[in-house]
Amino acid sequence: MKIPAKFKLLLQSRKFWVLVAALAATASALAAGKIDAWQALQAAIAALAFYCTGIALVDAGAAGKKE
Repeated sequence: MKIPAKFKLLLQSRKFWVLVAALAATASALAAGKIDAWQALQAAIAALAFYCTGIALVDAGAAGKKE
């Protein structure tokens, strides 16, 4: 698959947009002073972990269908 096709799939992914929303919410909470930098880092890492887990589950399901 070519790079532009991968970006198109990424931009169509709901998981990706949930990640973007979570990171934006974290950044806005940090900017508003509702959370400190450590809490923002924890929230960003948690959002990335959920995204990676979602991608892994999709990949595992796709691999199971090929067999």
